[in-house]
Amino acid sequence: VGNHIDVVTAKWVAQDAGIGAGVDSYFEYLVKGAILLQDKELMSMFLEYNKAIKNYTKFDDWYLWVQMYKGTVSMPVFQSLEAYWPGLQSLIGDVDNAMRTFLNYYTVWKQFGGLPEFYNIPQGYTVDKREGYPLRPELIESAMYLYRATRDPILLELGRDAVESIEKISKVDCGFATIKDLRDHRLDNRMESFFLAETVKYLYLLFDPDNFIHNDGSDFDVVITPYGECILNAGGYVFNTEAHPIDPAALHCCRKRKEEQWEVEDLMREFYSLQKNKKFPLKQNSDCAEGGCAKDPAGASLGGKKRNWKKSSHSLLSCPSQSFNSKLAVLGQVFLDNT
Repeated sequence: VGNHIDVVTAKWVAQDAGIGAGVDSYFEYLVKGAILLQDKELMSMFLEYNKAIKNYTKFDDWYLWVQMYKGTVSMPVFQSLEAYWPGLQSLIGDVDNAMRTFLNYYTVWKQFGGLPEFYNIPQGYTVDKREGYPLRPELIESAMYLYRATRDPILLELGRDAVESIEKISKVDCGFATIKDLRDHRLDNRMESFFLAETVKYLYLLFDPDNFIHNDGSDFDVVITPYGECILNAGGYVFNTEAHPIDPAALHCCRKRKEEQWEVEDLMREFYSLQKNKKFPLKQNSDCAEGGCAKDPAGASLGGKKRNWKKSSHSLLSCPSQSFNSKLAVLGQVFLDNT
């Protein structure tokens, strides 16, 4: 795939193909979506891309940018945003290739004390007007994933270098400044939000092996719902591209099929409950409103109490669904089908 597409004409307007800016989140979500949703099709899509990436963009454990139709090199550069790739490779079990690529990226860090936005691989130096380092998290993110997979101490060395470098060249009175130019470590008057949301988080997790995020399933919480038990916090968290962890167990608990299963179990319990008491026929009033019926068709109250046909509400783990139009209406707009 290319880098930019015109959504009106459906034509590619930037035909550079690589693994960095403009396409990185797409590849990341194919793998993480496959893991989180147990979706084989997403993983199959990624593996097809991965084969093309290896065939056309990989050179000596670097990944270049190529023309999407011809496969010829268009930009022999490494972008700092590409540093997520070794971590992604570790998620699919390609640890050896991941480590080799990671070590290439780490040499760039050692050279400058950070990753420049663009690095010219043949020249071994920064690209003009792309010398900055806004304290991006991607290389540290990969170090965290690879350390979980290998326990290689060199990954902790990267973490130590990152902490020392950021403290030494980036710290100012009111925060940590973007490095405008890694060649002389001049600072910019800004601090990106992802530094706190992602970079610091991944550093923390790299050095905190007992953190609940790293749980291997040996410890978990059991939450009792009206419909049975839900297992939460058992580990296997999947991070989105902004480093927000998602608990797959919670997603499983709230998935639609689970909710439908609960509804079936409700109906079965209802059926057997009424079967035991022959005084009241198993028949629901067809005139009942959506909110439920208070009495049975004969007008008698069930068991001395009013019978409520309304579906039992879920406790903390309910997953209410809205129609697409309803969601837009909440935002103040309604798009009808004929627009």
